[in-house]
Amino acid sequence: MPVTVIEAPSGYGKTTAVQDYLKNTLPKGVPVHWWNAEEDAPTAYWTALCKEFMSIDPMVGKELLSLGFPKPMSAWEIGKLIGSLSCDAQTVLVLDDFHFLQKVLSRNVMSALLSYAGKKLHLVIITQTVRPFPLSYFEQKDIHYIRTEDLRLNSEDIRQYCRLCGISVSKEEAGKIYEYTEGWIAAVYLTVLQMQRDEGIVPGLSLIQLMENIVWKNMSAQGKNLFFHISLFPSVSIEHICFLLQTVPLPEAVFTLLEETPFVRYEAEKHQYVPHAVLREMLLRRLKAADIQTRNRCYGRAGAWFAKTGDILYALECFYKICDYEAIFSLPLTGMTLARIGGIPFTQMAERLIWDCPTAIKQKYPIALLRIAYAFISANSREQAVMLLEEIKGYIGRMEKSDDQKALLGEWILISAFLHFPDIQKMEPAIREAAEQIGGRCRTLTAEEPFAFGLPLMIFFHRTPGKLDEEMQALSSVIQRLSVLTGVKIGADVLFQAESALFRGNFSKAERLSYKAAYIAEGSRQWTVRMGTVNLMAQLAMKRGNNSDLSQYMNELEKSVDKEDAICPFVAQMLQTDYYMWLGLTELIPQSVRRGRSEFVDAPSWVRVYLGYFHIGILLQEADYNRLLGTAEAAIMECREEGYLMVEIYMCLIAAMGYYQTEHREKAFSYVKEALDKSKPDGIYLPFMEFKSVLGGLVEKAFYEQNEKMPEEIAESGQIIGDNWKLLIRLSSESNVLPYGLTEREMEVATLAAKGMSNKEISSVLYITEATVKFHLRTVFSKLGIDRRSKLSRLLE
Repeated sequence: MPVTVIEAPSGYGKTTAVQDYLKNTLPKGVPVHWWNAEEDAPTAYWTALCKEFMSIDPMVGKELLSLGFPKPMSAWEIGKLIGSLSCDAQTVLVLDDFHFLQKVLSRNVMSALLSYAGKKLHLVIITQTVRPFPLSYFEQKDIHYIRTEDLRLNSEDIRQYCRLCGISVSKEEAGKIYEYTEGWIAAVYLTVLQMQRDEGIVPGLSLIQLMENIVWKNMSAQGKNLFFHISLFPSVSIEHICFLLQTVPLPEAVFTLLEETPFVRYEAEKHQYVPHAVLREMLLRRLKAADIQTRNRCYGRAGAWFAKTGDILYALECFYKICDYEAIFSLPLTGMTLARIGGIPFTQMAERLIWDCPTAIKQKYPIALLRIAYAFISANSREQAVMLLEEIKGYIGRMEKSDDQKALLGEWILISAFLHFPDIQKMEPAIREAAEQIGGRCRTLTAEEPFAFGLPLMIFFHRTPGKLDEEMQALSSVIQRLSVLTGVKIGADVLFQAESALFRGNFSKAERLSYKAAYIAEGSRQWTVRMGTVNLMAQLAMKRGNNSDLSQYMNELEKSVDKEDAICPFVAQMLQTDYYMWLGLTELIPQSVRRGRSEFVDAPSWVRVYLGYFHIGILLQEADYNRLLGTAEAAIMECREEGYLMVEIYMCLIAAMGYYQTEHREKAFSYVKEALDKSKPDGIYLPFMEFKSVLGGLVEKAFYEQNEKMPEEIAESGQIIGDNWKLLIRLSSESNVLPYGLTEREMEVATLAAKGMSNKEISSVLYITEATVKFHLRTVFSKLGIDRRSKLSRLLE
């Protein structure tokens, strides 16, 4: 091929690569002519280029020199002369930094260079851009075209380069370097310098400055405006840019800017422009330092786009940065339990928002304020919730008497009812009154809002011994009214009945009702109930020792996860933990859950109590009795204060086990009696069925001391459950399949990754693409609750 074109932004080692190739590969004696362009004085550099042509072909070079710098009238003749260049021996002419001259040359001259077809003269054009020539042009002209993709270092290249520099990096670290630099050689080099200075691999100021020198200083005002707008997105489509710039159709100048700006690639399959990570970082820093009008315009348009596309959290983040309170309160602020906005809990942001926002704006948006109050209650920030509810009540009271005022007061009563959560008997009359006031669909709680702050276990509404049936009736009344208010049948009341049957030892009734609840849940958008019914089925499988059914329901639990809701994946993880804990698979439980304290400071009260139960249960499984006994009393007290009776009963029995194992039988017996006192009024015998066989007669003794004979179902079912439990633990330990619901392919990929194989090596062994390997690993990490492959070996031993 007579022409080679090397096109890539600055810092990809184009010139160095050509110099190295010519030095080490070119036959001895082949002359090399090297011409460089610079940004200024294009006429002088054209003259210098013509002199290079003269040294190769004196006659043609002289004619080119006489014609001077190409003009519209002479461009065709100059192009024809370039095409006629010839020489007697193999010769190489390198045109370096050609983009500086190219931008002032006519297309005819550039086309003549690219189309050159001489036999012995080889042209090497090094440039940052060959636009507007498309890839098809190079294929048709038989040009050797080397692009940015060909010059990038991959992860393994980066590891080898670091090794040459005397630095050892793991595959994961090399992957992180690649992820940020995208194989840009200059960026990798600067990262290595940082590592040599013990500054880590996080990109530093030198990288940003390099990008500024390459891109920012050469960018026009129009270009800066364009890139400020798109910097807030990892990729943008043409429709997206039109929306941000508020112009349709997109001007040709914008396409030119996108095509000619280095470090922006176009992904044809997705029809999107993707800026380099370092370019985005530089632009975001520049935007942060921009004037207020520019920031407001860019963040405002970005927020409007996110709102339009349903990305409410991102919209909220954009509007919050510019204090656009009207835009914030216009958003549907639902499903905010555990939501994070730019890494900040929604409730923390909302607290400042309520404080800073002018009263004149707040009083226009009572529904948005009520949704924020609901979020405060969810996060157990009751003081803030009460204060905000009082403020909202004042706004409603100052409204003119009307049906709307009456409905808004009903909405206020509805949200206020949740201040009594989880006391369903106190919540029920308030919700009944709210439904009467609203008189139809409510606006504060939507059909998508997870019921009861994401609570999947309705048995948690049981808080008073002897009141279980009344609590079930109260929840039925609440669900009936919420169904009218939200427009969907929730099914939580049927799930409560099913769970109550389970805990009363009636497995057949529990199974029938769970199918009913599941059917209702399928017709609603309430993942809490769907997840709760799957959990109940898994509990039944566990009690019956059915390993295959348990695995099936664990998989179903994974499928129930609604990734659009911030709390849902966390809830699924907690439900899984319950099984891993009692099956002795504690090594599969994430550390944050093992510690018994939520990493979310804004978690609902039921989450904190449930985690406390896990914590002491895991301590029991791991025979850490001193820590168990030191923790149990405080955990039980917290549970009692919050009003979660069923968790308290189990905690008492776990504490009893701890004392029993340390030969404190009297203390153990006192906890068994305490649990029985709270369980017996409602016939809740399942916990005693589960613990009977491991408490050495203490359950029987507790019944005897109360002058009652242990019900036959406890004696018989307790032994069956105990035997099934042991069987299930054995099957789980013998099973080759992780109980995280991994597929066979995911297991293969995870096992090879745990052995230290790279993605490339795994793809070669399994005959799949590297992209597929990455996809499976992301799924594996999500299911196992880990964030890096180095943790796989411990879990897959």
